[in-house]
Amino acid sequence: MRRVPGVLTATTLLLLAGCATEPGDAEPTDQPDPTVTVTETPDPDDTTDADDAPTTLPGEVVDTFPHDGTALAVVGVEHDDDLNVRSGPGVEFDVVHTAGPLDEEITATGTNRSLEDGSLWAEVQVAGTTGWVNTAFLSTLGQTDDVTSQLSERPSGGDPVGLGEQVAQLRADGAPSPRVTVADLPDGGDLGEVVVDLLGLPDDSVEGERLRVFLVQDGGTWTVRTVEATYLCSRGVTDELLCL
Repeated sequence: MRRVPGVLTATTLLLLAGCATEPGDAEPTDQPDPTVTVTETPDPDDTTDADDAPTTLPGEVVDTFPHDGTALAVVGVEHDDDLNVRSGPGVEFDVVHTAGPLDEEITATGTNRSLEDGSLWAEVQVAGTTGWVNTAFLSTLGQTDDVTSQLSERPSGGDPVGLGEQVAQLRADGAPSPRVTVADLPDGGDLGEVVVDLLGLPDDSVEGERLRVFLVQDGGTWTVRTVEATYLCSRGVTDELLCL
């Protein structure tokens, strides 16, 4: 029988087909690696204990006067000085505001800290700024009385400021260690007013007085005319402005 070149017999096709399916000729199918989820166990040492947190403010919090919302005034600051309001309780903190010797627009937040040196600092709000002030220079203003008749004498002399300080010493009679500061000076003219803060009075509720000493000048000599005392209350005031 004549063979036709290029034509494969059925037997040959079957043999070729069998060879094409031999194991090992086909590339193995890549199977994706199983996904492994690793859950890390927190290290106990990485957890911050509240007791170990750094202390940002010195001293300890104390629940004492001045309380939240208490209206306060600057006291015991000289007329040519200001009271520093600081970013924290202590002189090492930055000054964020200053208050004048007669500033009465200060409000306590109720947060107070006692420092190791014995000073008490209060967080306050003044002129839209929140800061800290040493409470030795803060007080609550109580009622105002005319105390002219209570003076043992009406001093006179050439120095109106010295007369104001003399009146304060008369009012401090019996106080073991009074602190006298001149908070405001006369404006000039024949009538003058000196504002003197007297602190350190031996009273649990009244720590001092803000004295407004009114003077009149005649021939170069100043004479005390009247004296008004606003009581400085160490524990706050009643609705009638009486010291608690």
